[in-house]
Parts: sequence; C-alpha cells; structure tokens
Amino acid sequence: MSDGVNSPTWESDCGTVKLWLGDCLEVMQSWSDGVVDAVVTDPPYGTKKTKWDETVSEQSFAECFRICTDYALFFYSNTRLWHILGALKDIGADSWVMVWHKMNAMGCERRFCPVWVPIVCAYRGVPPFWGQDLVAVPLVPHTGIDHPTIKPLRVTEWLVNRAGQSIADPFMGSGTTGVAAVRLGRSFWGVEIDPGYFEIAKRRIQDELAKVDFLEPQRVKDRQAALFSDED
Repeated sequence: MSDGVNSPTWESDCGTVKLWLGDCLEVMQSWSDGVVDAVVTDPPYGTKKTKWDETVSEQSFAECFRICTDYALFFYSNTRLWHILGALKDIGADSWVMVWHKMNAMGCERRFCPVWVPIVCAYRGVPPFWGQDLVAVPLVPHTGIDHPTIKPLRVTEWLVNRAGQSIADPFMGSGTTGVAAVRLGRSFWGVEIDPGYFEIAKRRIQDELAKVDFLEPQRVKDRQAALFSDED
C-alpha cells in the first residue's frame, strides 16, 4: 500500500499498521484507488456531539468505497438507514444490510441502544458474506475505554476475519478495528480526528502488537478457526 500524499502520524515498527491524526476526508483523498482490500468502520451518524452533516457523510461514503477493492462495511443507525443506502446508490455501489444482534441487551440498553444494529455492506461484483445476514454477538461492556459508541471486539473480529489482507478504518475512534486486524494478521490503516481517541487507539494497537508475533501463521489460523467454530 502507498501512503499517498500524507505521511502517517504513527507507524508500527513492522510497517503493517499506519495511523493518521487528522480529518478522514483529507487523508483518504490522498490515497490511491483500491489501496486497501476492505473498509470496516463506524462513522458518526447525526449525533449531537459531532459536526457530521449529510454532505460530509456522502463524500466520506464515496471515499471509503473508492479506496477499497472489495467492500466497505459501515455500522449505522436504524433511523437513518435510508440515508446511507441512498448515498451508496448515488455513487454506484451495490449494497445490502446485515445486522448485529445484541443478544444480551436489556433494560436501559434496549431503550437507548437498539437490539438490532445495521451493518451496511457496499460491494463490487459478487456479494460478500453470502448467507450471513446476522452477526449474533453479546453486548460486552468495555472497561477502561472512554468512548461513547465503542463496538465489541468480537463483532469487529467477525467482520475483519472475512476481509482481505489490508483493512482501513477512517473513523478509527478508540481503535477496535485496528486491534482486530492485528489479532488476525491483517495490515491496518486508521484515521482519527480527535487527539484523545487517537492516543487511545495507538496505545491499544501497540499493546496488541506487543502480545503477538505479528503475522505468525499458526496463531492466525488458530484465531480464525475459533471464530468460525463460534458460528456453528
């Protein structure tokens, strides 16, 4: 993968993880077409604490689709699902929707966090995840990570495990996609605009890199086997 115009803010010693602190549109626009195999990301969608608007989001969807060769996966909002599907249609992307089923969501979680979370897949050619319409994974709280919309690592691993060898997350947040990529032996590019979350993501990814012999084949095979066996 080529860095394009912008050099990463931080790069791992092994060269397989590169992180940018900055605006995702500006960074992605410096990357070549199809620079990664897949995008796995959780963009902000109309939350009050962001400056997110429809124009920016549609540009971001287009850039996410442009930079990947296979497909882009977006966690998204039930109430705004029409928006992302319309935006993807406008840029000529085929799309379909899987769901993450929060199997143990209850009480206030059921009221404020929908039990069914859409995962929108924009793809070219043959639909990926054929026959996989449901990601049934418990809602497991994270400890020690202050981020309002952090997704369980187990869900992200399930998605990354079906992707190619290079993954990008333009809305990196606290770095869960990066951690999953490292665990499964993928290379990873991440972008985050908030300096605080960028440092959290970098620390988590550094910690994960320190735990593993990166890209060691048997470790990757064992992890992949465990993920597939959980689906039976």
